[in-house]
Amino acid sequence: MAGAATMVVIWGNILSFIGNVVALAVEVLVFDAFFPRNESRKKRWLCILLWCVIATFLSVSVGTKFGYTLKMLQEVALIYLFCVFLYQSRWDRRLFIVVTVYSVLFSYSHWFDELCMRISGFTYEEYIWNVPLYSIFFFLRCSFILAFAFLINKYHKPLHARTQPRAWVPLSAAFPVCTLLVLRQVYTYSEEQRVWQICLLILNLVDIAALILLDYLEENAENREKLIAANERAHVQDENIQALSQAYVGQRKMTHDFRANLSTLSELLESERVDDAKEFLSELNVRQSEQILLVNSHNAAIDAVLNQKGYIGKKQGIDMRFRVNDLSALRLPRVDVTIVLGNLIDNAMEACAGLSDPNRWVSIQILYSENMLSILIINPSNIVQINDGHIPTTKQDPLLHGFGIGNVKDILEKYHAEYLFTYDDGRFIFSADWPDISESPVNTSILS
Repeated sequence: MAGAATMVVIWGNILSFIGNVVALAVEVLVFDAFFPRNESRKKRWLCILLWCVIATFLSVSVGTKFGYTLKMLQEVALIYLFCVFLYQSRWDRRLFIVVTVYSVLFSYSHWFDELCMRISGFTYEEYIWNVPLYSIFFFLRCSFILAFAFLINKYHKPLHARTQPRAWVPLSAAFPVCTLLVLRQVYTYSEEQRVWQICLLILNLVDIAALILLDYLEENAENREKLIAANERAHVQDENIQALSQAYVGQRKMTHDFRANLSTLSELLESERVDDAKEFLSELNVRQSEQILLVNSHNAAIDAVLNQKGYIGKKQGIDMRFRVNDLSALRLPRVDVTIVLGNLIDNAMEACAGLSDPNRWVSIQILYSENMLSILIINPSNIVQINDGHIPTTKQDPLLHGFGIGNVKDILEKYHAEYLFTYDDGRFIFSADWPDISESPVNTSILS
């Protein structure tokens, strides 16, 4: 009899370990569906293995009423900690999903066992000591929750890891706090177990509904931002095309005028009217000085953008300081390069437009060497707050602005370029080293 009891205990421990592994698999599948991964495959599997070992150790620990509450908090903290290592997200969203998954697994196990006992007609003691029946129901319970987690993982794709919370998101922190309080009551007051389990079930349904609603709002806001960013890019691209067209028209006009002026000058010299020829050259020099290109990098698209921005800056009383070298060998797509330069220069001119005359200048350095395009733009500016790589817009409608730097970052990251922007001593500095690639790289990574 003692041997049979020992075997039951051993089998129970094996099932408990399997249950922990299944719970871990469910949590990983759900987190993969909601959070972008921190890409490091070796570290990922090491973290999961360590997670499994510590979770198993915590699951076999027992204690007093206070100990059970502490055990719950330890388990939640462990899941949250490993979620930090494995995934990218904000703290409030991470806490919400971690607590919801933990609570749903806890509640699911209770109500599944409750249903099994009602079907079999056994009491709790009879149910857990009936090894064959309990094992069948146990594996059914694990299979159902794993299938559900796989469905979530298949049909729910993680949203972009936004570091700045939206206005409604911090309110979601109230949901996991309430869930933890109800979980504590479940652990603490065993005599009122059924009442608190019902409360926990209802709260889980509310949490899931709130999570779906917040995801819907987040996705809609993200899609709207992408649409606005795309419109902004199209606007910049349209400006660049217009600048290139104007430069071409201007070049044709200069060629036509040059021929006419050359003909006039020849006639004056042939008739030996030297004084008139000198006066004509003097007037021509004044008139043509305004049409000379500010920048000549031997790259038509970049020259068009830089000269357009240069003339706009001069009209606004901004000292535009250019330093470029020969960019004729540049292979990067012209659209991407002109969008980046156009956004950066627009932001720089806007930043110093409201300053006093000595501080109304923009320094633009674009150099190409050894298959690398180096960009350095410096401009005076009022105080700029940089939070986690983001610059909050100061305009009246934040949703419709602040996409210039975002567009620049998206393009540079697409080419794995290294960039840095800082604010120091009253100056905003943007620098980038952009590898020269003939076309946009394609993401060939395979999800593991």
